[in-house]
Amino acid sequence: MSDDDRDLFEEAMAGVEPVTGPRPVLRKPRAQGPRPETPAAPRFTVERDGARVTGLAAGRRPRTLGRLKAGRFPVEQRIDLHGFTEAEAREVVEEELLAAWRRGRRCALVIHGRGRGSAAGPVLKEALPDWLVAAPLARRVVAFATAPDRLGGLGATLVLLTVRR
Repeated sequence: MSDDDRDLFEEAMAGVEPVTGPRPVLRKPRAQGPRPETPAAPRFTVERDGARVTGLAAGRRPRTLGRLKAGRFPVEQRIDLHGFTEAEAREVVEEELLAAWRRGRRCALVIHGRGRGSAAGPVLKEALPDWLVAAPLARRVVAFATAPDRLGGLGATLVLLTVRR
């Protein structure tokens, strides 16, 4: 240690008194090696019935999905994907749903459209379930279902988020 470093150290430690009492507990250093993987995202049961889709996270009550399908949860967030490319839409969905979860919102309506204006068909509608069951959203999504007609029907999906703790 140089003289300058020693002077700086002594200046920083001025007025500090040694700890007295029992000997401090020494901890073993952490094992060096690969870090354990983060727990896998919850698995989902995804069902497609014609143009309708539902998804429920493992361990969740089917009754919750039934209530969501019926539109019994108040919609607290709306995400309109009209005009976005698939890549842009995925980014918007992830950002908006995670932000909604952080604000304590439970139910979001994702408006993806029916694909009528696309030669490729309902690209966003078909891709959305895959986004919801993958990281980073899978840990925050409880269930999702095609919206009832009064909320957009086949052109929208309701997403139920976990309760933030």
